[in-house]
Amino acid sequence: MKNFILVLLTCSALYAQTSAVALYEESQKALSTGNIELAGEKIRAAIEADKSNEKFRSEFDRLNNLRNTRNNANRAVQDGRFDDAIQGFSDVLQSVPNSAESLYGTGKAYEGKKEFMIAVDFYKKSLQVDSGYDKSKKSISNVAKKLYNSANEDYKNGNLESALTKYNQVLMINSRIYQAHFQIGVLQKKMGNLSMAIESYLKALDIKKTYDKGWYSLGLAYKENGDIENAMNSFKETVRLNSKYYKAHKSLGDIYIDAEEFDKAITSFQKAIDIKPDYSFAYHSLGISYAKIENYEKSAEALSKAVEIEPKEHLSWFHLAEAYNKLGDCESAKGAALESTDLKKNFGGGWFELGIAEYCSGSGNKNVSINHFERARNDRDWRKMAEYEIDRVRNPEKYEQ
Repeated sequence: MKNFILVLLTCSALYAQTSAVALYEESQKALSTGNIELAGEKIRAAIEADKSNEKFRSEFDRLNNLRNTRNNANRAVQDGRFDDAIQGFSDVLQSVPNSAESLYGTGKAYEGKKEFMIAVDFYKKSLQVDSGYDKSKKSISNVAKKLYNSANEDYKNGNLESALTKYNQVLMINSRIYQAHFQIGVLQKKMGNLSMAIESYLKALDIKKTYDKGWYSLGLAYKENGDIENAMNSFKETVRLNSKYYKAHKSLGDIYIDAEEFDKAITSFQKAIDIKPDYSFAYHSLGISYAKIENYEKSAEALSKAVEIEPKEHLSWFHLAEAYNKLGDCESAKGAALESTDLKKNFGGGWFELGIAEYCSGSGNKNVSINHFERARNDRDWRKMAEYEIDRVRNPEKYEQ
């Protein structure tokens, strides 16, 4: 009986040792995957199974130290001691390179230092260890938002190069953020790089095809780059997506003027005005359209509305003076032309229309008229027309039929 009990005790001891070794191996396996907590639980169970094993106790102390170091690093992040946090997490990662929590914590510390791209690298490393680590996914998204907002601030403050760098960093994080592509297009256009602007707008639209603002901006870039057909198509797509996009209706109308499709231009400007009744630029272009088809009454009506809304637009006053002169209303033409010259004294067009109004088909003051044409002549763009009118006033017999 005594021998049986001895055998039983021996077997139990051997089983316990075997179980302890298995638990130790499970601890090491958990540690290799970065799970410090589970590794600690397993090594604690191993010690319970084999209390005399110093190796297990030493490993327990090591894991406990790593856990404390990691926890202290987390507190350092919360306290804003980012360099201390980075050092702490680094110490943990030297022993446990697959610790998703420590990789994530390092990322938070670098994010706190505003070293965003390094932060993202660590967040991505944590996801390589654990693809379901949601905190890293959210942090990557938040960093992209921070960079995007910071880039917008730089743009508003005129720091274009810095803004461009940050928008590109946003796209390095997530190339599907169409707003960053769009803003790069805005920047490139502002810097005069139209082809690059168009390329960026197209990338944004490839991601979000229903982005009406993207189509409108693309149209403006195409137009400035001399690609009228694509500009027209872009503006048409804008209003197809958003029939209330009054600026696109107006821009489309301007293209119709250039194409001498004046009825279509008038329709587009009227749509813009129906959406935004105080849209002075649409009234301005509407007045020009009516002048093109020699309907000067409607031209004067539209331009009168334009200057009522925006009284400091010298070109609207100039075209209004032109319409009044065509209608033979010399006094109204004088008033409009004087407004234009007051607003921009070196603009020859205003002085030219003032000269026409003052001459008033021969019934006005010829000398004053010539003086106004002389002022118009100082503007190179109006020199030939002004010289023609000066000669016509001085030598009317040459122009009699």
